Amino acid sequence: MRKRINSGGNKMAKKHHPQKVSPPGKTPAGGADRSRSGPVPENRLHRYALAILFILPLVFFGRFLFGTVMMFGTDFIGGGGYAAHQFMAEYIRKHLTVAFWQPQILSGQPTVAAFFGDLFYPTMLLRLFLPVHVVWAWTFFLQTFIAGLGTYLFLRELKLHTLAAFLAGVAYMFSGSLLTLALAGHDGRLIGSSLMPLALFFITRGINRRQLIWFALTGMTLGLQLLSGHIQKVYYTGLILLAWFIFCFIRTLRQEKNTGLGLRLAGYFVLTMLFAFGLAAVQYLPIYGNLPYGARGAERGYEFATSWSMPIAEILDLLTPRFSGGLENYWSRNPFKLHSEYLGILPLLFALLGLIRTWKNARTRFFFFTFIIALLMAWGGNTPFYRLPYHLLPGLSKFRGPGMIFFLAGFSICVLAGFGIDRLLDRQHSPERKNDLRLLLYAAAALLLLLLFFLAGRNAVTALFNPGARLAQFEANYPALLTGLVWALLVWLIGTGLVVLITRNRLQPQLFSLFTALVMTIDIGIALRLWDNSRGYIRAMPPPQEYFAPDEVVRFLSRDSSCFRVLPLNYERSDEGELWLHNIHSTGGQMPNPLQSYQDFIGAGKSVMFQANNLLNPNFMNLLNVKYVITLNLPEDLSRYDAQTRQIISQLKTYFSQPWFQPVFTGARYAIYQNLRCLPRAFIVFNYQLVNSREELLARLMDSAFDPAHTALLYTDPGLPPLTAPDTTARCTITFYDPNIIRLQAQLSQPGLLILSENYHPDWQVRVDGNSGTLLPAFHTLRAVPLSPGTHQIELTHIPRYFRLGLILTLISIMFLIAIGAISLIPHRKKATPSSG
Repeated sequence: MRKRINSGGNKMAKKHHPQKVSPPGKTPAGGADRSRSGPVPENRLHRYALAILFILPLVFFGRFLFGTVMMFGTDFIGGGGYAAHQFMAEYIRKHLTVAFWQPQILSGQPTVAAFFGDLFYPTMLLRLFLPVHVVWAWTFFLQTFIAGLGTYLFLRELKLHTLAAFLAGVAYMFSGSLLTLALAGHDGRLIGSSLMPLALFFITRGINRRQLIWFALTGMTLGLQLLSGHIQKVYYTGLILLAWFIFCFIRTLRQEKNTGLGLRLAGYFVLTMLFAFGLAAVQYLPIYGNLPYGARGAERGYEFATSWSMPIAEILDLLTPRFSGGLENYWSRNPFKLHSEYLGILPLLFALLGLIRTWKNARTRFFFFTFIIALLMAWGGNTPFYRLPYHLLPGLSKFRGPGMIFFLAGFSICVLAGFGIDRLLDRQHSPERKNDLRLLLYAAAALLLLLLFFLAGRNAVTALFNPGARLAQFEANYPALLTGLVWALLVWLIGTGLVVLITRNRLQPQLFSLFTALVMTIDIGIALRLWDNSRGYIRAMPPPQEYFAPDEVVRFLSRDSSCFRVLPLNYERSDEGELWLHNIHSTGGQMPNPLQSYQDFIGAGKSVMFQANNLLNPNFMNLLNVKYVITLNLPEDLSRYDAQTRQIISQLKTYFSQPWFQPVFTGARYAIYQNLRCLPRAFIVFNYQLVNSREELLARLMDSAFDPAHTALLYTDPGLPPLTAPDTTARCTITFYDPNIIRLQAQLSQPGLLILSENYHPDWQVRVDGNSGTLLPAFHTLRAVPLSPGTHQIELTHIPRYFRLGLILTLISIMFLIAIGAISLIPHRKKATPSSG
């Protein structure tokens, strides 16, 4: 067993003081020596554990790694994730810089400043060389491995047996809170959850070794979490990291009684947080600068913050993911559910052993209470408890979906399972082994009684859980629930058999670990149907070149080479990015944080979704350069439809019968109407009216007597003289259109306003004939440039001020990490001291 050299001075335990309490992370009974590893040397066992942790995720993700099929994810496909990543990768490859604006969706929106996913996470570099869908699959594969690796290293740092740490790593990386994120396409949530154990490992080693480099690596891990784009997971990681640091900090001070050491560790922790935010500044300073303009960022009250809480009853999903109905027959309290909290049965079995047999260990109590608190927070608004963190923890009120914190509860179970396995391996010949068997058999009996209750008391179960309007789903799911409980009991008995074999020395520790890992993998694969492509959480679909091939709508619209937008009124593939991928600009689309001014304009209010009620009004539609409206084919024979559907179809027919619509395409599924009153992307007006509020402006646009082609609505006086006579010779053309730069040429004989049908944002700056110009918001969300008479060259450039500052801070943080790493590699000669020799 390796000795730990204490870099904090002469406080390390000496051989002639065996009764001294070990430092945090060291337990006398938890040493990882060869005697507990059987015939395999410890270093070789360590390499085997790492290799198996790396190989195991191939069981679920291996078929996606080479691009012959694409892994499905609702956000990745249905939410435009693939299109966004493809757009950015292509732009960077071509221009060697980031696209700060995405003109193809929602009439032009920010990228970096509006939560553009994992733009600065290392996987972005892979997308410059590999297909997007291949990198997508590799992200899930690698982050699953990192989840297991981090858990393994953390428990090894706590001096648990190599095999115990290995099995805990398998348990966490195959937990439902991670694996089932594939179906929803939540790679950001996966990255955040998978990096959390690694952060705990680095900070624990930093406390044990008193070295700044490990704190810097903790900050690097937090920074990478932030760069994944899911700040809520980072917030939860910060909570457990702070709690664990305080726990270890107090224990260290009690043992070493060194105030200087305490101040140094506290200073290192503060530097960790500063370094993490410095590393992620390139992504989050632009987001901070955009908060006043985005639809997200404001607190929306307790009801919003507790939406998507985990229903209390769904704790039984830990026994079987079939309890709440899974994907087919979800009957519980949330609108739907695309993930599972299921961890597998064996982690629960070993966690029970760990909890009972190591309760006196302070670390066991820490992770038990972490589980309890995380569970209470996951339940959110379903208990009064959540009001405490809601009001006490800064920033928590801005998040919704408290159920997302369950990954900390799951991790705590896996750590407790590691403690249980460690104790099991340490007590192979203990006379107390009969107590372990009795405990597990009692638990199996309780599980059997639960199964019998569900079998015999179906009416009582229905009344107890009260599915309400989802009674049909509850009834349809009941057979699957019973099957799931039978499976849980079977796996529990198999786990009990493994415990019996290892405690009676009938099975070598290495074989015990292999069989246990195999059972864990099979259990999670079968229970979550991970190999079922039609019903499971990991599904294959055709590769992008097939799935995103031009359909009938794209083929028709691609014939028009002019600059226009479409209104995807009933186009089901709009959110997928089908139009975006073929460079067809749209008023619709999806993104995490659209501009609030645009949401106001289209009538979406405080929602971040595309809800375009206002765009049915001709003024709004015309201003957004909508040349085509996509809708479903409207049938002539309505007899086979119900009354409500017939009414909707009739209303649509009436709407498209208006004189400014002309049918131009009828396909197998979709029809396209041309808007004959469409305004160009850029045009000139000579009249303007000043308005005082958003409500006044939108009401003015609603007025059918108002014509935006001739009069602009502004909040700020452009300083133009009054119109003397109409200028019928005025011309404006777009000469260059790029996400970061737009160039136009305008010719007018009197002062006027150039209106650009693109969303206004203060990061856009304008130059007229090489000189700084004025850019104003027009019609609440579009852009206006005041022009004097003459011919002008206008250039609008996106100047990302916050991005530049953030990039500087990020580069400084990277250089700091490199410097600390280099210094840590320099050997330091120390004088011999009694404690070190």
